[in-house]
Amino acid sequence: MSEYNELIKNFGRIRDYMRDFFVFGFKTRSDFSYKSKRTYDNERRRVENYLGDFLKWDYSGSGKRVFLSVDSSKITQNPFYRAYKSKSFTKNDIVLHFLIIDILTGSEWLSLDDIVDKVNEKSLECFEPQTVRNKLKEYSGYGIVEVKKDKKAYFYSLGGCFVEDSGISSDAVVYFSEATPFGVIGSYIADRMNLKNTKFVFKHHFIVNTLEDNILLDIIAAIFEEKRVEIENYSKRDEVLKKLDILPLMIYISVQTGRRYVVAQAPGKYRFAVYRLDYIKNVKILDRDENFQYELDSLRTCVEAAFSTALIKNIKPEHFEMTLYINEKTENFVIKRLEREGRGGNIEKIDENIYKYSVDIYDTNELTTWIKTFTGRIIKLEGDNKRVIQLFYEDIKTMTQMYVPSRGEGIYE
Repeated sequence: MSEYNELIKNFGRIRDYMRDFFVFGFKTRSDFSYKSKRTYDNERRRVENYLGDFLKWDYSGSGKRVFLSVDSSKITQNPFYRAYKSKSFTKNDIVLHFLIIDILTGSEWLSLDDIVDKVNEKSLECFEPQTVRNKLKEYSGYGIVEVKKDKKAYFYSLGGCFVEDSGISSDAVVYFSEATPFGVIGSYIADRMNLKNTKFVFKHHFIVNTLEDNILLDIIAAIFEEKRVEIENYSKRDEVLKKLDILPLMIYISVQTGRRYVVAQAPGKYRFAVYRLDYIKNVKILDRDENFQYELDSLRTCVEAAFSTALIKNIKPEHFEMTLYINEKTENFVIKRLEREGRGGNIEKIDENIYKYSVDIYDTNELTTWIKTFTGRIIKLEGDNKRVIQLFYEDIKTMTQMYVPSRGEGIYE
């Protein structure tokens, strides 16, 4: 039986537990379906060590439910960063880490044999060349070590990733760590520079996003290299994990919810598909796609006439108009809201207190939820998609009949 250890080897697994149990699911122990109950207990204990100050629980008919409760106005640093800083290590990892950095500091380029000799001399142990080579290869991937090849031999030097006096504003580092994608990088820099957040408080602080930063990094790398990817995407509706081959093209970030999405071309799709990053569990980068630039240009054209995520290819946009009564003296906030939420639509004053909002959009149906928030001010709706407009009128009529049966007829006719 393996002994419990707070440190972790695989961040992907602890990320799944954090999201599934403390963000999405509000699950009980009996809902756990991955491996064993003991595994669940171990992972729960790890998360409690990282996020103990923010965990709450209640009891339901099926048992104790643990969930995350955070007041973003009262935290100075994203607590999820703690999980990134809990990677397990061995005795040899520690010895080689400090000795390799010490040996390469102040040196130009050293061969593998030189480094192995110096490591064994300083450690009073006998490390195999392959062991040291593997550690150097790992560190070159992190940017800690630089590598060059001369004929058949490899030479190593210390990389430029260490932060001593970077000249970066300490406030900029702290702000970056809390307000941007890959903020954990800023958190590491802040730790090394002994910086604390004493100035910034965020009203909308989407701290959970950091759990998918490694997914975001792989997708951005694929976009930069114009490559396809294979993703393992979890469908919350069907509760099924599917492997999908897609061509990622663009990253969307919702200013309302903070959720992040990848917009992609999936095989056989007549519209671009949108996938939530927090539902993607793994990313495998595949081969370069020669159609990348064509698909990206098509997407950019779609974005110009899209209200939300209905990015349909090669069709003509639909024209839509909404005429509203807005009291100019007391309801200027409604005009401001049209400007803020209209997403490129045109706002025109056609008479005193009468305004018209118009837009060309691929799918008028995307507007319906937003349009209904102006109920009571709408004078008329017009547009190419008669079905959607008629459905709106029928919904209003049905609602009126429910609450005021005597006035159901004649509404919006």
